[in-house]
Amino acid sequence: MDQTGQQHAGRGEPGQRGQKRYLLNANHQRVLAVTLRRLELAAWRLEEQIRRGAPPPLRLTRFTGVPTPQQQAALLTLLKQIRNEIADLALEYDLAVHEESLVRTIASEFITLWCDLEDIRPRKLRDYGDLHQEAEAILDPPLQRLIALTMAVQDVASGKREAILTWQPPTTP
Repeated sequence: MDQTGQQHAGRGEPGQRGQKRYLLNANHQRVLAVTLRRLELAAWRLEEQIRRGAPPPLRLTRFTGVPTPQQQAALLTLLKQIRNEIADLALEYDLAVHEESLVRTIASEFITLWCDLEDIRPRKLRDYGDLHQEAEAILDPPLQRLIALTMAVQDVASGKREAILTWQPPTTP
């Protein structure tokens, strides 16, 4: 079977907006939409990773098992089909579009990370066992810098003008 046949195997043409909505109550629609939204976002993230090519150079994370070019091509084909199926279901069941503010998402993620950073400061690490007496003096300053940077990201994402101006890259004449 050719690729086009595979893409449409077992799949009818998408119907008109909301033609199958009567099959689900509001709770069913909400659960369906939430799960499909998660799948749509996961597919988007994977596609972005594949198109980016090599993973970014991270210090604490090393990616292994990078897909071969053939796997990448097959994955991109599958991801396109996933997006098409999601689009068809969204249309046929008239699923609500969820709007998500990117800056609010950034702000909330970094405020959560700020909490996590506070929990790994030496005064809290003592809760996990004895800590070297010099650990606070040595570890706390770089953690404090990370906390300040994390809060700056949150401030910029929240639209605080002073933070936005402070963290603009230098302009070259």
